[in-house]
Amino acid sequence: MKYNLEIYYLNRENISRIAGNIKGRRELFKKEVEDKVVKIIEDVRKRGDEALIEYTKDFDNIVLSKNTIRVGRNEIDDAYNHVNEAQIDALRTLKDNIERVEKESFKKMFFEIENDGFKIVQTLKPLDSVGCYIPGGEASYPSTVLMATVPAKVAGVDRVAIVTPPKKMSPVLLVAADLAGVNEIYRVGGVQAIAALAYGTETIRPVDKIVGPGGAYVSVAKAVVSKDVPIDMLAGPSELIVYADELGDPEQIVLDLIAQAEHSSDTLCGLVTTSSNLIEKVLDCMKEYLPASYRRDTVTASIEGNGFIVLAEDQKIAIEFINRLSPEHLEIFSKDYERLLEEIKNVGAITVNGSSVLTDYYCGINHILPTNGQAKFRGGLSILDFVKVLRTVIAPNNYSEKTFSVIDQLGRCEGLLNHVKSLSVKYRR
Repeated sequence: MKYNLEIYYLNRENISRIAGNIKGRRELFKKEVEDKVVKIIEDVRKRGDEALIEYTKDFDNIVLSKNTIRVGRNEIDDAYNHVNEAQIDALRTLKDNIERVEKESFKKMFFEIENDGFKIVQTLKPLDSVGCYIPGGEASYPSTVLMATVPAKVAGVDRVAIVTPPKKMSPVLLVAADLAGVNEIYRVGGVQAIAALAYGTETIRPVDKIVGPGGAYVSVAKAVVSKDVPIDMLAGPSELIVYADELGDPEQIVLDLIAQAEHSSDTLCGLVTTSSNLIEKVLDCMKEYLPASYRRDTVTASIEGNGFIVLAEDQKIAIEFINRLSPEHLEIFSKDYERLLEEIKNVGAITVNGSSVLTDYYCGINHILPTNGQAKFRGGLSILDFVKVLRTVIAPNNYSEKTFSVIDQLGRCEGLLNHVKSLSVKYRR
């Protein structure tokens, strides 16, 4: 078996070329993909449930009827008979950890201040409804159910619906949705599910916002419908960069790369380091661990097709490269991690001295994260995706001379004298 991890030697002169080369592997918006996506979306808009049933048969080989698109309460209750207490405890622990993080964030967003007699109040108002896409191409993801829906419930969203491919709708996934307080579960996946959430069908009502990760087709579908319905981000396929210095543990690095690669064959994962000695050790470990890995075919396709190693000239170049790549996940194994945390700014989530699996399954930090360079302008899914920030001004009975003077000057600068006049009722010289 060959191991086709391309090794790049990074310096100031070639950083743009190498970053562009690796980014180019993630091109989502190929014309043939977008054309197929648009066709499916338009068909669902025209034919509703009929189109959902047809595409589910074609793509998932599952025969649905209008009565079975939505999962019934009896199916959810029965799901508890097929999971064990240890699984339920694990789901509850992850749910509690997510809630703790989101509640703390929520609490700190409320404030009141006084400004020259004016009270400024900031509150958060939840969206009325959200639709959460839960992927299911390669596996069932109950953890993603919790990541997508728990922040929405903490925010106070009344209606939370999930859609997921029917083949991977496992009992543990249904239990996770129930524990999170999900209102509606639909056994529909792919582009057709995104179209249903955006525009509605006879069975699925449209939502105010669509969130959740997915593969290339789902990501393109979210982008297409975003002209009509807000989305969170393009989340998927997965990405992991490991930064390690000479003290990095090659076994840990290889196991983490393999763990991320098992998501799908189009996962992007790589090592960035300044140590040629570490690279040799990592390659030796890869030869040992990859043949014995679970889901070996998927992992091998991902590592060989999208894996890479970057040997950077120095730490400064390595940091700039990571910021340019803007990966979904970043792991740092370095004695100098505090400096790295200060200077690395474009990344979905960072794990120091530990595996990104900790964010996937335990710590409460959301694992629905920006991919395809979007970490340059946003972070991971959070309570902020499910609320509107509302700021209120409570005015005093009378305006001060300073208030009138500032507004008078600015109103005259802009030629809007009626703005100035409107203050006259509450201001007398």
